[in-house]
Amino acid sequence: MTVLLQFALLAVLAGVTVAAVRMLILRGLDIVTTCLNLGTKTKGQLLGYATSIPELVVVVSAAWAGVFDAGFWNIASSNIINWVLFLAALLFYRQQWDLRQKRFVDELIFGLVSVAVPLTLFFLDVGATNWTALGLFLLFVVYKVLDRVANPKGGGEARTGMSCPRQGAGKGVLLLVAGIAAISVTGVFLGRVADSLVTELKTPAVLVGWILGLVTSVPEMGSFFLVFKSHRDRGTSELADDTQEALDALVASNMCNLGIILPAGVLVYWIVKKMAS
Repeated sequence: MTVLLQFALLAVLAGVTVAAVRMLILRGLDIVTTCLNLGTKTKGQLLGYATSIPELVVVVSAAWAGVFDAGFWNIASSNIINWVLFLAALLFYRQQWDLRQKRFVDELIFGLVSVAVPLTLFFLDVGATNWTALGLFLLFVVYKVLDRVANPKGGGEARTGMSCPRQGAGKGVLLLVAGIAAISVTGVFLGRVADSLVTELKTPAVLVGWILGLVTSVPEMGSFFLVFKSHRDRGTSELADDTQEALDALVASNMCNLGIILPAGVLVYWIVKKMAS
């Protein structure tokens, strides 16, 4: 497959991902969090985990194909790009001053850590070892523990402006499952594209990783802008609930990328090397 066709496939996969996030995942989360009376913080974290599924599939697929470097740069670039997209949404809706509120300090710190750690691993030339995977996973555990300590009430304020449908939370769960399935399938194809670009077309793994990072950040881009828009439509943006939800989505996605998905890729890559030796 030529480079042109590879990039055309990437564009199609990005479009499918945007549609799945907009019509399935965000709608499903709205229904579930409304029916269960969950807060904006909880919804933001659930959204972040859900939109990290493409990275999970891509990193594991790349590691299995033996092109772990592309998967690593997918994570590193995704975490940077997610920040850019979050700030773009914040500026677009003119709510950048929300970040001065003290309640966002812990999320901002971990959001910056999620960018600094992979870059540090690269510059220090830390290898893809089991110890690296363990350390990253423990960092994720620390994030969850400190998040609970800093936010003892858990999910924050319950959301308003929507009513639970007659089908109950089950409808939302079905939409979520369908959305997750859709972006999982796109993730599989993205992993194959990464393998083809690196092994067949001799494209540098760093470049492939950044391209994949851009594509796999499409769900976050859609989620950030739609979060602000939905709160604006419900008249809750002046309470900074939208900033809370979007920031938690950013941090949860980035920390999941770093502390769950990257270690999973390391372990898969280690297994593949053991099988080959």
